[in-house]
Amino acid sequence: MEPWLPVLRHMLASSAPNAAAFSSSSSSPCSAPPAAGLLRILLSPVPTLPAAEPTAVLFQTLPPLLQSQALSFLSSSASLLDPLQLRSLASRVLSAPPGRCDEFWVRRGAHHLLDGLPDKDAPDVPWEFNEEFHEPPPWLKEEAARTPPVLPWLPLDCRSLMPGGARVGGDGLDGVGLESLGLEQDEYSFIQEEVGRAPSPPSPPLGNSVVHKALALKKEIEMSESILGAQQAANNLHDLCLESGNAEAVLSLVQPWEADDDTVRVLLSNVVLEEDGMHGKGPALVLCSLILPKLLDLQRAASSGLLSAALDVCKRHPVAALEAVLFPLVLRKQGLNAPQCDVLTRIVRDCMHPLHVTAFCHRLLSGEEGERKPICMPQHRENIGRDLVWTESLFALFYNILSQDICLTPSTIEKLVYMIDDMAIKFPKSLKFGNFFLCFVSKCWHECKIHRVLLETAAETTNTFLTKAILVKLRPAN
Repeated sequence: MEPWLPVLRHMLASSAPNAAAFSSSSSSPCSAPPAAGLLRILLSPVPTLPAAEPTAVLFQTLPPLLQSQALSFLSSSASLLDPLQLRSLASRVLSAPPGRCDEFWVRRGAHHLLDGLPDKDAPDVPWEFNEEFHEPPPWLKEEAARTPPVLPWLPLDCRSLMPGGARVGGDGLDGVGLESLGLEQDEYSFIQEEVGRAPSPPSPPLGNSVVHKALALKKEIEMSESILGAQQAANNLHDLCLESGNAEAVLSLVQPWEADDDTVRVLLSNVVLEEDGMHGKGPALVLCSLILPKLLDLQRAASSGLLSAALDVCKRHPVAALEAVLFPLVLRKQGLNAPQCDVLTRIVRDCMHPLHVTAFCHRLLSGEEGERKPICMPQHRENIGRDLVWTESLFALFYNILSQDICLTPSTIEKLVYMIDDMAIKFPKSLKFGNFFLCFVSKCWHECKIHRVLLETAAETTNTFLTKAILVKLRPAN
């Protein structure tokens, strides 16, 4: 470890994670230009290490991660360094036999370093290394030569995919052998359920002892008056869900959403259902049994403690938040109100990756009905519909979504265009509709300009101070 200290000091002296900033650092311990000093340190011999080769240099003793980082630094400042020394370092990497899989990135960094250098006096780089980037791995080539491919790019044996003469169905995957795809039965069932092809096996019914425990736990949660009591109830709820093998039924009996906000906040922070027995649905069950019921009835701003706990869970499980909070609340039969919109805006902004938000918009507006089945408790299904109810708060939510760095799909944009055409006559004086309209036209103009006439007609139907701005966006100067 001691020989690495100069390199570590060199890297820590940089104020930015790139070699250009590193090379301009005045805090480097080297008297020569810092990048040159780093290269000289990396090429220094290490005769004191017994496991090292006689001609080993310090670079070869570093972990693969540091080797890759050092090569990245040197590649960015190659113009400041001696090309012969750079070639010497890169050739040591590329001439060495491949070892651990981590070394792939080191060899790739060395190859990138060589690509940025002049061609003359280039070292003799092994040709087999270059082929690694263009050829399939050996095991795949062997399998392709031994068996006829099912698909041109997927060399798998037809017989292993269809054991016992199974018939290939309409989607081409009926009777696929799970073992040949490397999937366990539980994983396969969950994947099929997620895409709407086949439901998972029914959960076992609750035994009498579990029912009695659930009813007792319901009273315990309702009567909880302290944080310690709520934490104990959370532990008991967690254990009972795992013991029963049917967490959804247990939560439906316990009805933890009936507790006050402080107790629900503690439950959200302490009930963790991520074990294999949940088939990946644990976080969604926690959200739809604790935070979703509170949001469905929300008429004023949510308490800060409850919102903070909910955001923490949503950050750790964004997909579960999408299925068990966003979809049910947006599809609420009474429509979205302002406090609910504020909560969803926080979830979208603070917990979701732009790809999550893009997928949400596509499934909500353009997907099949089966693609937007929200997860909720049986007691709350009657409050959730199948179609969107457009309200001013829903326009505000989509305005906040469009204000982020997301790219809507063409089909989603087309759906929004026709929605705007339908809603313009219903919300002619709504500023929230106008804000959404203006943001949509500004962000998606290149994709929706083929609908310009339709959008102009819709804009002329509105009557707010934003109408002129919308028309200006729709009628750009030639």
